[in-house]
Amino acid sequence: MREQIKQLLKNSVYRAIGEVASGVGTADGADRSLRVLMYHKVNDLPNNRMSMPVDRFDEQMAQLREFGYRVVDLDAVLAHYGRGEPLPDGAVLITFDDGYRDNLLNAAPVLAKHGYPAVQFVPIAYVGDTQPLPHERYLAAHGVHNPTVDWDEIRELERYGVRIESHGISHKPLAELEIDEAAREIAISKLELERRLGRPVRAFSYVKGSEADYKPVHPSLVKQAGYDIAFTAVSGANSPRSDPLQLRRYNVEPYSPRTFELVLAGACDLIAIKDTVTGTHARRLFNAALGTTSR
Repeated sequence: MREQIKQLLKNSVYRAIGEVASGVGTADGADRSLRVLMYHKVNDLPNNRMSMPVDRFDEQMAQLREFGYRVVDLDAVLAHYGRGEPLPDGAVLITFDDGYRDNLLNAAPVLAKHGYPAVQFVPIAYVGDTQPLPHERYLAAHGVHNPTVDWDEIRELERYGVRIESHGISHKPLAELEIDEAAREIAISKLELERRLGRPVRAFSYVKGSEADYKPVHPSLVKQAGYDIAFTAVSGANSPRSDPLQLRRYNVEPYSPRTFELVLAGACDLIAIKDTVTGTHARRLFNAALGTTSR
């Protein structure tokens, strides 16, 4: 019930901000060359935070085309930031964090139905592991299980057109680690994925990904490890001049169709204040007060 209250509050705030911004003409600027969508779980389990219902996910994928957006693959984004190659108008990249098995069982068939590529960022310590991710332990203790993929399932995802890239090793925010441990998370996860997949791994996703969850030194470590781009969880779209090692993403939730439209148009970008250091701490206090924190 608390999760439902939290979701209603968030959706109301997004809708209100979006309608005001849309009304005064601040949305959908010409410099927004890339929108990146971030999903986690796609399933219909009740009381399962961070989960997108399967039907709603299908609806949002259909809306992308209805609203005139063009879903692109990771290679197009790499070419855009590496060689300056243009993206189509309304370019959208679809991403998933954490390596949940339901991305294969539920999301991949929907993506294939719509003809969309995507990216899944996996923490390699949990690939093929039966232990729940750190933020899943509370749910698992209460009978809500969200298993992660194994290596065979990763290969199946790639056959669906869902490209596997790095989300570190242990699913710990880099800001909580010593510098040498952070460097290891970044570099070793890349090397192991490349060994398993037999191809270069070029993208990294910061765990949790707000401005409080990684430090200014970490993009440099990502670059030194050989990645070309990296993704935060700071809300907003990207321009051709965005830092390719700190690309923004929209954390997509079970929005109403109108709210999803406003988010994509940039009308809700003011909400990025929640992803600042101060905003993140305030958000954690709010979650703790509601009893919905995952920490």
